[in-house]
Amino acid sequence: MTFTLHSEPYQRADDVGYAVTEFLWFDGKPFYPIGALADARIAALRLSAGAFDEGDEDNLDLIFQMREAGGGHFFEVVLRSNSGTSYAGWLWGQELEVLNEVAANHRVLLVECNGSKIRYAYNDEKGRYMCDGPDGKPKLSFRHAIKRLSAG
Repeated sequence: MTFTLHSEPYQRADDVGYAVTEFLWFDGKPFYPIGALADARIAALRLSAGAFDEGDEDNLDLIFQMREAGGGHFFEVVLRSNSGTSYAGWLWGQELEVLNEVAANHRVLLVECNGSKIRYAYNDEKGRYMCDGPDGKPKLSFRHAIKRLSAG
């Protein structure tokens, strides 16, 4: 399999590969064709709160923006830290924003979905980002918009 020219070696590392296998399958069946993974756009960012070494590629979290499906994209979240790499759930929509707001030691995610904004907060107990309901108020203090995830 060949990845896009802009993917970095740490994005293709074995620890990431193990987490990716979790979202390639759903309910005991393949969910994505392997070509969808090769075409995915990958954003490397830090979702956990607190200070970190920006040069430490082994601790950059990844969000895979999969091919468009039904008017939006699945965004698959992989968390990476010194304690390991894990699959942290999926979101669906047209645009993804990472807020500076923190819940359960991870940044809150906001997905625009058919004109509405849906919040996703990390749930420690489940080890996944879970839907936290519609966004009732604007979060304008600081937000990093990932309108188009890029591979580079």
